[in-house]
Amino acid sequence: MSHLSAASLRSIALALMAGASLLAHTSVQAVALTEPVSPANFANTTLPGTTVALRPELAGTVLEDVITPFSFQGITGTVQNRVVREDATGTLDFIWKVDVDSVSTGTTGVVALRLINFGYDAIKDADWHIDGLGTVAPVTARLFNEAAYPLGAINFLFDGSVDAGAQSRFFFLRTDATSYSQSAFYDLLGGAGQDPSPTFSTFAPAPVPEPQTYALALSGLIVAGLVARRRAA
Repeated sequence: MSHLSAASLRSIALALMAGASLLAHTSVQAVALTEPVSPANFANTTLPGTTVALRPELAGTVLEDVITPFSFQGITGTVQNRVVREDATGTLDFIWKVDVDSVSTGTTGVVALRLINFGYDAIKDADWHIDGLGTVAPVTARLFNEAAYPLGAINFLFDGSVDAGAQSRFFFLRTDATSYSQSAFYDLLGGAGQDPSPTFSTFAPAPVPEPQTYALALSGLIVAGLVARRRAA
């Protein structure tokens, strides 16, 4: 049996440390959504999953936590929707989780959640929480072409389907928005034919008013002030 020299052992140890460092660095990287290139209608991004320990910037305060029931194609359950303000940056993360009731009779569960009207400009990255509840991961984020879907369309595709009695992982869009409104919508795909559910409202970054909007609002306040002064006189 051959023996390794001290120099060889040091070289192996350094290589292992370098590999571990590279793996840790890769694990904490934000997953930016791939932009579709025309004429492609969309582009897919693989989501590896992450934790707050690996990405401490995700820690924050829950501002909204809404649970909405759904029923379609024999599938019943709820979608949980959260808005979280990051402690470190003050920016907003938008989070969803799909739960399917154990009494659902659909032969196939929920295979995707599709967001509409979320916008594109505020999105920084996306992923799902390994350290949260649920078992079914949304392994793919599908970003649609802005030319065809100017209001913002993003799909989360599950690894298989969220079947009766199962829950998805928490998945999120991280943004640089600091305000939000219930201005976006989502539906679910499921059942044997992957049919769509009814549409439900959800939270999204609040649209930023254009400069002319501010100008009109200011002029309106000035006019209202002048009218009030004349009445007082």
